[in-house]
Amino acid sequence: MILRALFLALALSSAMTLPASAQHAATPPANAHASAYGTGWECDYGYADATSACVAIALPANARLAARGDRWECVRGFRTDGRACRAIVVPENGYLSEYAGGNGWDCNRGFVARTDRCAAVAIPANAYLSERGNDWECARGHRREGDGCAALVVPEGAYLSRNATRGWECSRGYAVSGSMCVTVALPENAYLSRRGDDWICGHGFVRAGLTCAALILPENAHVSSTGNAWDCNAPYRKSGDVCVPAEARS
Repeated sequence: MILRALFLALALSSAMTLPASAQHAATPPANAHASAYGTGWECDYGYADATSACVAIALPANARLAARGDRWECVRGFRTDGRACRAIVVPENGYLSEYAGGNGWDCNRGFVARTDRCAAVAIPANAYLSERGNDWECARGHRREGDGCAALVVPEGAYLSRNATRGWECSRGYAVSGSMCVTVALPENAYLSRRGDDWICGHGFVRAGLTCAALILPENAHVSSTGNAWDCNAPYRKSGDVCVPAEARS
């Protein structure tokens, strides 16, 4: 009984994975052929399955059979409205495009889509066409402001940078202060940080306000690998601000 139930379940599962036409009766109707899946039948190319028969697919004007042959699709330059193929109206300075969403067309370089037309991109002074060609970007040394490009005011100790929101960055050894770059004042026993806009105390010193103060090492301690803290020598351990002998292990 268990084997019989398993066989029936497998048979049902196989039938459910077959195409609808392949689950029909074994005798094919006109314009059909035996299914490639081994049971039932499938409609010939150019015919559609109508439950118990295969009916010829009526092609509207400017249409063709799809790859599988069981439906139709519009030829290039036309789009379906569900019943027929309507011509795509391409505006002046546009071209047919299958990747243009609902329009079916896109604008030439130097033009931008405006509803049902292609408008010329108005490029202001000190600007150029963007890589896509449907907008403009400001030339180096300028930034976009409204419909134009305004010259960037680069302060002393700075340089132009596209990566900065303000359009410029301070040179190494300078730090931003409002709209200016001010010199980083290095205290004694300090050096510039990796970014170059701040300072770090040297080995054995710790930041204390605007200066670098020498680390105060308790007895039996040494400067740690970071250079700005201390660790206890073995076999001592840290206890607050001092090093105490490690507890003997039992």
